[in-house]
Amino acid sequence: MQDIRHHRRRPTLRKRLHGIIADMIGESRLRTTIRLAGPVSVLAPPLSEDVEAVLREAVSNAVRHASATTVSVHLRVHDDVTIEVTDDGIGVPHDFSRLSGLANLATRAEQAGGSFNVTKGQHGGTMLQWSAPLP
Repeated sequence: MQDIRHHRRRPTLRKRLHGIIADMIGESRLRTTIRLAGPVSVLAPPLSEDVEAVLREAVSNAVRHASATTVSVHLRVHDDVTIEVTDDGIGVPHDFSRLSGLANLATRAEQAGGSFNVTKGQHGGTMLQWSAPLP
């Protein structure tokens, strides 16, 4: 009889993304909004790994550094994958290139042929935008 553990499937990317956000928020009182639009299941490595890294870093920053009370995550898959994470926190320094996590996201976007931008949110806080074309 074969061991059933060999037949376990890895959680879907959609479930992993929700799990990352839940893990990053932990016991904080941060209110979240999560919207995933489009066929997330078409994302495969290395692009899916980039998406996971972007969410991990962006949500971690909102929880640990921004003093935010709300964070919104919007991931859209169409001709490209676009991630927008906004919070109502204190914002990021003007020279965010010194922050290694954000610099890593910029490098990932460049290597994937995409773009990365961090700006002040429309109503304060921070808006992080990351995108890359689908292969």
